[in-house]
Amino acid sequence: MKRDIETGLFLGRIPFARIGRGPETLLIINGGQGFVMKPLPSMLEKDAGRFIRILPRDMSFVLIGYDPDPKADLSLEGMAEDIADIIDGNFKKPAWLMGVSYGGVVATQVAARYPDHVGKLILLASAYGFSADGKKRLQRQIQFAKAGEFHALLGEFTTVFRRPWLNLLLRFRLWFEGRRLIERMAATGSIVRYLEAVVDNDAAKEDLRNISARSLIIGGERDQFFGSGMMEATASSIREAKLMVLDKETHMVPVERASDIRKYLQEFI
Repeated sequence: MKRDIETGLFLGRIPFARIGRGPETLLIINGGQGFVMKPLPSMLEKDAGRFIRILPRDMSFVLIGYDPDPKADLSLEGMAEDIADIIDGNFKKPAWLMGVSYGGVVATQVAARYPDHVGKLILLASAYGFSADGKKRLQRQIQFAKAGEFHALLGEFTTVFRRPWLNLLLRFRLWFEGRRLIERMAATGSIVRYLEAVVDNDAAKEDLRNISARSLIIGGERDQFFGSGMMEATASSIREAKLMVLDKETHMVPVERASDIRKYLQEFI
């Protein structure tokens, strides 16, 4: 059965999509597609639909996006403060918070800086910061964005699946729908600001000790952005954390192993 999706703005500028109004609501900070693409309601609804497939059935959740016009001094600290303000003004504390990919780096900052705001923390295909290889990928994306090479920027995401045929499918889509996809992309300056905000600005490992939330870090062994021990280092630095690393899987483990992800999230939540 299709679930109704409500869209709106937090703080007058941060888009969100809400599904359900149960007694417990999971707050999800979206991945990088939330700022790479324009935050149209149709895009938010599409992203929210993907989470329905991996969350426990009938779970109420709110998918939080990104300010489409961020300030020039955008920082992880500022993004974390926005999420804390959203929790303060709209949800009971401590909240259940999940960050996906880029959003997990932000979520870690929230839990470390505002430990009373977060009761459960989930990092999905994410960690407290990007790996060295992940930062190299971000640097390439920044260079492509600054040069206006949007086709090349989108092409960066056609190598992240474990299954070769899925990467090939993405390449075909980019080939046939590239112009339409580029038209839906956010402003260049916004994309660059968000990418630059995380390249050399991770949460310090000692700050992770401040996290009091019961935590779950789950991802793929071969994650191209958060592999090389970053998830393990995150779990070992949080007092009450469980780590689930799926063998041979990549950054797209939430898509390629959706049923397993749902099972692990169900057990944790």
